[in-house]
Amino acid sequence: MNTKDRIVKSSVELVHPSVTPDGATTLSTENLPTNTDYMPEVGNGHIATVIHSDSIFMNGLYNGANFSSHRARISSTCGYSINATTPSELARVYTLDVGRGVFFESYTASGVNITLRTYAHRTLTHVLVTELVMMRDNVSKDVDVTIDLNSGAPSEDIDFISDTPGVIHGQTREAEYPELAPRTDFYMLTSASLQGKIVMSPGVQKETYLGLTVIDVNKETVTAAYALAVAAFQENHLLRDHIEEWNTMWNRSSIDVEGDLNISKINYACLYYILSSLPWVPNNKDWPFIGLSPGGLAHGEQDKDYLGHIFWDQDIWMFPPIALLYPDLGRLIVETRTRTLAAAKILARESGFDGARYPWESAFTGLETCPAKPYPEFEIHINGDVSLMVRQYWQLTHDHDLMVNGSAAEIVWETAKFWSSRVTYDKGKDVYRILGVMPPDEYHFPVNDSVFTNSIARINLNFANDLKQTFGLPENTTWSNISNKLHIPYDVIMDYHPEFEGFSSHQDRTKQADVALLGYPLMVVMNESTRANDLTIYETTTPISYAPAMTWGIFLLGWLDLGNETKAAELFIRSILNVQQPFYVWSENSNGDGAVNFHTGMGGYLQSVLFGYGGIRLYDDSMHFNPKLINGTTKISFKGINYRQCTLDLKYTIDQLNLTLTSVNPSSAGLEVMFQESDQWQKMTVGQNIERKRQSFQIRSIQ
Repeated sequence: MNTKDRIVKSSVELVHPSVTPDGATTLSTENLPTNTDYMPEVGNGHIATVIHSDSIFMNGLYNGANFSSHRARISSTCGYSINATTPSELARVYTLDVGRGVFFESYTASGVNITLRTYAHRTLTHVLVTELVMMRDNVSKDVDVTIDLNSGAPSEDIDFISDTPGVIHGQTREAEYPELAPRTDFYMLTSASLQGKIVMSPGVQKETYLGLTVIDVNKETVTAAYALAVAAFQENHLLRDHIEEWNTMWNRSSIDVEGDLNISKINYACLYYILSSLPWVPNNKDWPFIGLSPGGLAHGEQDKDYLGHIFWDQDIWMFPPIALLYPDLGRLIVETRTRTLAAAKILARESGFDGARYPWESAFTGLETCPAKPYPEFEIHINGDVSLMVRQYWQLTHDHDLMVNGSAAEIVWETAKFWSSRVTYDKGKDVYRILGVMPPDEYHFPVNDSVFTNSIARINLNFANDLKQTFGLPENTTWSNISNKLHIPYDVIMDYHPEFEGFSSHQDRTKQADVALLGYPLMVVMNESTRANDLTIYETTTPISYAPAMTWGIFLLGWLDLGNETKAAELFIRSILNVQQPFYVWSENSNGDGAVNFHTGMGGYLQSVLFGYGGIRLYDDSMHFNPKLINGTTKISFKGINYRQCTLDLKYTIDQLNLTLTSVNPSSAGLEVMFQESDQWQKMTVGQNIERKRQSFQIRSIQ
């Protein structure tokens, strides 16, 4: 299309109100960051792009054979920015509105406003939208704008094939594992470019130009979505529909903090970025959700940002806070592992083991895609990580359908089979060992008896038998025997857990949280003195500047469990050093290095707020809370905590707490609560506000 075909209307759709507090959700600046790694992104779980960048990425679109697989880069057709304006003396402001899911680039002066609005539509999920809005108070004023488009070099990942007029047919150049899936075909439809000079039409005071990019694997879906977007634009509800969908999500769940605006901004930004990489609709069987990667959907091209692969980052770090607030999205994440269970069985068989072996890094097919040799061979704790995610989801939801019909229980049983074939029996000591592994601390490998790996394997084996009992199946005595005799390293003299056999707390350095994970999320039973020693020792062995962003949240969470709020406050400050201004993008390392917009760190941070300061713990038959205030805050509100098809709100200050059951699914019996000061269970009634002094409490399904 040429510029004469631009879509334009002589009106402006006003920005619809957000249900979020604007002060906490509008991230504004007069100057963009000099480091483009700190630019924000817009996405909807299907497509995403970094603002002003030269790339668009689509869920599931990867290019490259096996270990070279990476997100396929689509040259941007929406990377617009304003180069010049008339009048020229306009005040410029850039705003990422995480409440509405829109990026604004605005130029204003007396009587004139020019704004670019960019967003990934939340109901028309195949559509990226750019709207150029121009307004003047007097038609005699000359108003024009020059728009740049950053499309970068042609994509090296995609071959484009001619198709029906206007529709572009793309195909990735190299299949990941052609024996499992061929190269991927997809389709694009774009409106006329906004690039170049656009002059406001004579005689009008308001004018809006529309830029659309529509992408999907189905051509008919693309053409239909394009038509719907154009119609919604002309009818003045394209932006409103998008914002209302964000409002629906924020009305369901959110985290609000009073007393520290910066913390409130971090909370909303973290949720915004992770939610922007998740589809909010059930899985499309023809094109399913692939998973959450460390840099989210807007990053992961060749040789960058972990290539868009799926790691333990999803299962251990990002899943828990999302599932707690949005269990339907939690199910969606679990389904990324049920989808690839068959591939995990292939990988186990090819490596000489039973059951299922999940790859350290996966992409479209679910087979191994990690480009570096040692990790796939040794970092087998990924199996336990996946199983732990399923266990947490089961404790939270009791979703029988996913466990039985959706193969989630099969994940647990098949990974248990893997562990039973991977262990080595030490006859002399009458123990089982797991030899030759890489723990989460990737500085050390291969090592024997990683305490994290062995502990999570034990949890996996025990949960597998728990599910057997739940579904009326006989116990697997092999799993029980291995679990009972699995060696868990412990130094009785120093009263701590060595990271692995032969670990020296005086000489060895560690990369990140590893042993600290035993206390949470593994919830390994130990003496308080042991846990305190684990936290103290491994804080000293872990470098502050280069520890990944999720590290210190786990340490502070541990100290909160032990009642040391002063130490936790110190580590909380350390944990948010990775937040980069002005758009609250996270770097992997606190010095700004590493992966861009590190969603893993955001997940770890959100866990420190919900499971740390909220004190939330999941057990087989109950959920526990031990609420504490973040240092410097006066009130914390968790809206839309989900448990067993019920939702509740928790608000608390230094003295008081308010607990409200807000909904009960018709298939649920409801919830009851027991507070620390009482030994009686109390039935909760929808809408009833329960007020108590701040204290720990627990909830469970009505018995």
